Amino acid sequence: MNYSVESVLKATKQAAKNISDIQPAVWSLPEVSICHHIANELSKLFPDFDVDMELIKDNRRRPDIAIHGRGHNENNLAIYQVKKNPTTHQLEEDLFKIWDTFFREPYNYRYGILVSVGKLPEILPAFDKNRVGILEVYGWAKMTDEEFFERNNI
Repeated sequence: MNYSVESVLKATKQAAKNISDIQPAVWSLPEVSICHHIANELSKLFPDFDVDMELIKDNRRRPDIAIHGRGHNENNLAIYQVKKNPTTHQLEEDLFKIWDTFFREPYNYRYGILVSVGKLPEILPAFDKNRVGILEVYGWAKMTDEEFFERNNI
């Protein structure tokens, strides 16, 4: 299947909706626990890939979540950084990490996804919308797909 940043972002939004529908309290947990739940949902949506967390990569940089082919760098789809109520500076640091490490050789991830658990800052850093997606999630109660996608301006 051909993926785009939009399709990966849409799947990530679906993963967030699934979590919100089943366990909305997850969003109040520590960041590493939230990553675990997101990774579990993503693994269901990307069955042809491996989904892992906290992989040690170059310069000891660790992505929060990776959708890839485990054990090689031939099929690295997306890298995720997750933050609770991030600042503009934190998003800039995560974008730098994605571009400087994960989009380069030997990893060659196609896309980067920044997930903000809670409100994004008013000023977002510049980013390439063809390669990077940004998602804001909250601890919603169960809602219809239409309500969820409307709330997320989809």
